[in-house]
Amino acid sequence: MLFSCEEGYLTDCTQCYTSEDYNIVLRIDIRDQDRFMESPVVTLYEGPVSDGIIIEKYSIIDQNALIYYRAILYKDYSATLEFRYNGRNYVSTAGACPKIRYDETTCEEPCWYVYDNIIDLSLRYD
Repeated sequence: MLFSCEEGYLTDCTQCYTSEDYNIVLRIDIRDQDRFMESPVVTLYEGPVSDGIIIEKYSIIDQNALIYYRAILYKDYSATLEFRYNGRNYVSTAGACPKIRYDETTCEEPCWYVYDNIIDLSLRYD
């Protein structure tokens, strides 16, 4: 049991690395089952969007696809998703800072677990 003032986490054992040979991958999720986005473009930034340091731009063809980017531990990333829906322009933004922890007890054997590596750009309200 966790209380609100305690730090807790869940380790997905299927995503654990038993050696220090692991990949740090940033996952950018734009999937939105409720709407069809016209001309979606994802822009990935180093640091906050306001710094304007663009790493990559992606013109999205398959809206169910995930975007993966090889990242660096403890580096801040942010992204925007720009698109049209029902004649209106939308921009969503989110960020992540990939981290890693060593978990000795949760899985069958001790392992390294990468977390905070997902940027979810799906629109929650319109």
